[in-house]
Amino acid sequence: MKNTALILVTLFLAAILSACATTGSTDMAKVKCPACGYEFNAGAGEAGSM
Repeated sequence: MKNTALILVTLFLAAILSACATTGSTDMAKVKCPACGYEFNAGAGEAGSM
């Protein structure tokens, strides 16, 4: 039972972590929000852009 739970938790975490992975090799990486589908630049909140 512990092995099954461990496998399920591992798969769940892998799905969560890969949901916001970028899928392109452009200079400005775009990230797609899994909840609303909005795409935005990953570097939009960089420190020093003020």
